Amino acid sequence: MKFYFVRHGATQNNQANTFNGGGVDSPLTPAGRQSAQRLGQYLKQVTFDAAYVSPQQRAQTTAQLILTENTHPVPPVTVTPFLREMVLGDWDGTPIASHVNEPEYADYFDHPARFSGSRLHAESYADAVARGRQALRQIIREQSTTANILVASHGLLLTSLLETLRGTPLDAIRQDGLLATASVTVMTTQDGQQFTVDAWAVKPES
Repeated sequence: MKFYFVRHGATQNNQANTFNGGGVDSPLTPAGRQSAQRLGQYLKQVTFDAAYVSPQQRAQTTAQLILTENTHPVPPVTVTPFLREMVLGDWDGTPIASHVNEPEYADYFDHPARFSGSRLHAESYADAVARGRQALRQIIREQSTTANILVASHGLLLTSLLETLRGTPLDAIRQDGLLATASVTVMTTQDGQQFTVDAWAVKPES
């Protein structure tokens, strides 16, 4: 089974440097739509057997733009809550810079394993990883072992999930930053336990 994990295109919240977690749903910018279309062109020869998307519109729009460019019939699209972005609670939709003096701020960016989020009514990174693994279990249960699967989701959830799938310790998952917007990471699995990276955070340029 081959997974094409896509982070959505850039949104208005990304552009404004505000927290863009699971509690907000900022639309794609015009540039974000264009980059999703470019990614669709890059992937247009892939025959997708199914697509799984977050319930948030920024991920669904990205998937739609990608599939519109595809040269093969559009596959069934399943919306699953397991692919929602990591919920940031009280931070969601607020300027990132306004929280620099809060005790959770450094852990959020530099020590993900220590970020609990409880005071903020937010999820932890471990919560996000567990939820992402639930999504994978759902997909593996529903699809054949030879399927090509498009997964459209979000930066925090996908970075946390995919880094841990390739063996990165939770506290180190942000060392290289989040996956780029409108990028695709391709991973293959035979058993749903061991994943091989075929391509990491590829972002086609114009």
